[in-house]
Amino acid sequence: MRDNFLKSRAVDAAVATIQRGEFVDYGKAAKHFKCSRTAISRHVRGLTKTKREANSFWHQCLTIEQEEVLIDRINYLTDQSMPPTSHIVRNLAEEIRGGPVRKNWVGQFVKRYGIRLKSLYLRNIDNLRTGAEYALMFQLFFSVVCYFITVISRVYL
Repeated sequence: MRDNFLKSRAVDAAVATIQRGEFVDYGKAAKHFKCSRTAISRHVRGLTKTKREANSFWHQCLTIEQEEVLIDRINYLTDQSMPPTSHIVRNLAEEIRGGPVRKNWVGQFVKRYGIRLKSLYLRNIDNLRTGAEYALMFQLFFSVVCYFITVISRVYL
């Protein structure tokens, strides 16, 4: 498994140098990066994909670009004081995809991109919960509720 990962990285590095123009000959690039010339050739011609692209295509419901759009949307909603719940994220993903996502897709998405997501509400999906994590979530919830109460009271009073 680790060996396949290293081979994939070597092929990716070789393809990147060929695309930058540092190597013209696939054989020389293969020799320099210690990988298969055929693998480089097939990748440059578009017959094969990187491991990340293949995983995105076959195992994830959204492509890498679609997931980036979803991350931006989640962070935008959080910045607007409307942090999405896992149900909202599921609905956004299904709208972007144009079809349903799998049962545990939201949890796996949060696990993959948890560091980049600003929403604290999505962190409760993680099974490794501690009491200290909830303090921030409660503070955020009550600050959002107080904000909406002040806005509503200004409008209706």
